[in-house]
Amino acid sequence: MISFFFSTPVVILLLGIYFIRRAYRPPKELEPIPTVPIFKFARTVLFNEGQHEIQRVISDSDPEKIGLVKIFLFSGWTVLITNIEHAKIFFAENDDVLLKGQVPDDHPIRKFFGRGISFANGEDRIRQRKMAIPAFNRSLSPEMIGESTNELITLLNKWNNIPLDIFTVMKRITVQTLGKLAFSYDMKALDSLEEEPYFMKTYEKITELIQNPLYMILSFTYKLPLKANLELSQLIEGFDQLIYKVIEQRKLDLANEKKSEEHTDLLANMLENIGNGYTMKDLRDELTAIFSAGHNTTAFALSAVFYNLAKHPEIQKKAREEAIQVLGDSSKIPTSENVKELKYIKAIIKESLRLYPAVAMLPFRKVLKPLRFNQDIVIPKGTSLSLNIWQVHKNSNIWSDEFVPERFINQDDRENWIPFSSGHRNCIGQNFSIMEQIVITAMMLLNFEISLPPESQNFDKMPLKSSFYTLYPKDLKIVFSELKRIVEV
Repeated sequence: MISFFFSTPVVILLLGIYFIRRAYRPPKELEPIPTVPIFKFARTVLFNEGQHEIQRVISDSDPEKIGLVKIFLFSGWTVLITNIEHAKIFFAENDDVLLKGQVPDDHPIRKFFGRGISFANGEDRIRQRKMAIPAFNRSLSPEMIGESTNELITLLNKWNNIPLDIFTVMKRITVQTLGKLAFSYDMKALDSLEEEPYFMKTYEKITELIQNPLYMILSFTYKLPLKANLELSQLIEGFDQLIYKVIEQRKLDLANEKKSEEHTDLLANMLENIGNGYTMKDLRDELTAIFSAGHNTTAFALSAVFYNLAKHPEIQKKAREEAIQVLGDSSKIPTSENVKELKYIKAIIKESLRLYPAVAMLPFRKVLKPLRFNQDIVIPKGTSLSLNIWQVHKNSNIWSDEFVPERFINQDDRENWIPFSSGHRNCIGQNFSIMEQIVITAMMLLNFEISLPPESQNFDKMPLKSSFYTLYPKDLKIVFSELKRIVEV
């Protein structure tokens, strides 16, 4: 027993020395790339100092602005791309050079997301995109988004002038919309603000546990019999039961309908693919990935939009004037043509996504062949590589740090704007997300004044948690007040 207690600190010390030496001895090829201080970075993540601080540590690590930094994450060295020129090289490479990061089958991310489009490579990725993209396109319906938004407006009329957690509210509207458009299923997310639907509650807890900072800093911890790990396994099992229940109910509904009927919901269209190697488990994995991408990320994007509208009343006023000009009556649901006309509101959304990209950093890719960025830098085989979208969007040589929607008027295809990634791995839900944000923003502007509560009005920037990949607001409240209209006599 004595020898055990004596040896344990020694083992920990030796392991610490080993990791520290590895941390400061990168492969020779990576020596020209500046290093992010691992202990400073780990502190900002583990002590939840916020996304702004995480990104400041990364930015400060590259004083010469070469557009690349390296960081040791105990599982090995990772290179982060931070400028658009290097990002173009990243986007141009196929899976035979950059393989989407694979995690073990027992890892929490794999257990939850399975083998869907989020982790597919090669032929599997191409096949899944060919099935998902047409299904997504057939599901685009501003009218159905408008119906869900009217439910939200009715709900918020009961909460006039009361500060509300904006991310919670936006998650409710996105999950309600996604339930209808993707699953033809009422999630009951807008029945009340007091009670959270079980489906939504389960998903939220899973994503919270999956993003445990320990999994990033000390990746082996997911194998330990910790309470959080055991709880996560139980929650994923419960989530699967809910997903399969939704699938079976939709199959039953379709069986009772006429075969000639056309369906706009994504699930009905994807059920057509079952067979020929595409299983119910594959469908479950795809729906989980789509639910995640269409729920939290769009909810965050909308939270950023309403924060910026509240922070800039003059921009809010101009956006409302456009909504009145295009839509007129406050109860009108935008059509597809109306959505195209709401150009200033779309510019506000794009500028919000520039300042606060919902996905701050893309999942790691494994370099399968040496990848050259310039004459001095070649990323060696076996290195992990990722693109930091936040840093690309904050490049002071390209962008000013102010919120300026006008920069996106008639400039929709700016190559430096990449919140949905780019190239052959761009987000398949980009058009859906933008359309959803335009409809919700326009209809809310026609019904509410949007403001920050007094305790939040001194925010210089949107408060954010310390999540690594995706962004989350930190205790951000917004007030929705009844819009006072001037009646002409």
